[in-house]
Amino acid sequence: MAALVIWGEDDHEVRAKALATTYNTMAQKVNVKPKKITGLETLVFWGHGDPSAFCSLEATAFVELIAAWRKLNSGLRTIEMLTCNARHKQYGFPDSYTEQVVKKLTRKHADIKFKALPIAITKSGNTSDYSILKWHPGSATWAYVGAPGEDKNMFAACFKLEDFMPPRGDQIGYVRALAALQGFKAMTMTHPFAVKYKYDQNRVDRYNTELAGVKNDAYIIAGTIGMLRWCLTEIN
Repeated sequence: MAALVIWGEDDHEVRAKALATTYNTMAQKVNVKPKKITGLETLVFWGHGDPSAFCSLEATAFVELIAAWRKLNSGLRTIEMLTCNARHKQYGFPDSYTEQVVKKLTRKHADIKFKALPIAITKSGNTSDYSILKWHPGSATWAYVGAPGEDKNMFAACFKLEDFMPPRGDQIGYVRALAALQGFKAMTMTHPFAVKYKYDQNRVDRYNTELAGVKNDAYIIAGTIGMLRWCLTEIN
């Protein structure tokens, strides 16, 4: 088994098992004790994250868990971290979660690559303060959304993306929704969305202003479950 997928919180179990099929492997919960697995090279973690914890583990505990796996599996070379906010700083923390992990690494981990989703930098050049990894089970697609400033800016970008998905839109999954968002120039009074929600001209104008803001100062990528691992970048 070249890889093992590990989920953190229980609400990540289904998506972790779906991800495991793309690695041709199995998935298990983070609190399962490390064990020797023939040929193990990669651990893939998927769970909730912010600067204080990832998969319910603060940075020291996470590094210690990796060390325990490595002690039993000398061929372990790559750790993949799938989560919200791992690359960004909130709540007064001076370092992001990934920065904390890197600072706690020792020479014992020098040959292990740690990978995570990229730092979300917007089209206007601003680094996001918040990011979220959204999952749509019906289409097995994901969207990684980030924005600078308060978390409401990130959620506003998510809301605009999901305007193109049911029940508000007709694009199934985040991949199609992102393509529709990118191709959408502006709303008019005759647009089905405006008609459905009885927008007046002021509300249409406000929608277009918000849309332009999201396109310029939010970071959004999306893909199928099989594409997720290829969007990761090395963090050390």
